[in-house]
Amino acid sequence: MKIPTPQENLQKIQSLTEMLLNTSKYIDKTEAEDLARSSVYYAQRLARNYNVISPPLWQNTLVNLGLKERGLCYEWANDLWVYLKSKKYKSLKFYYIGSAIGSYFEHNALSVSAKGQDVNSSIVLDAWRNSGDLYFIEIEKDKKYNWKERLN
Repeated sequence: MKIPTPQENLQKIQSLTEMLLNTSKYIDKTEAEDLARSSVYYAQRLARNYNVISPPLWQNTLVNLGLKERGLCYEWANDLWVYLKSKKYKSLKFYYIGSAIGSYFEHNALSVSAKGQDVNSSIVLDAWRNSGDLYFIEIEKDKKYNWKERLN
């Protein structure tokens, strides 16, 4: 994983905060800032914990061969979900999302929106895609994946 500079992290946190606040006037600014900071830094922490190598598909191969313990996309999503849910945000709602579910190319991530909005108004939080350098985008603008809410 390329380690972002403090300035790159700050820019990413500011960008995610602004994106969250622009999706709904009902998102609390303090919660948006905390979620952005927490997501960016926790994704990096997971990369260290997983002893990640890049690109992500190489990490997957090593996990699937039993040479590494963790680092599949659903593990990134689950671990980020558990961490962020523990913060008990009052204005935010999380979704577990998947693309190409059931296929070899299945991909899973987390998304977030204002409470009261549905998954189609959410922002994808994908820690796996860039090996711990949090990727985020409005779900409808993510052309790489066709996201669906996972209900299981």
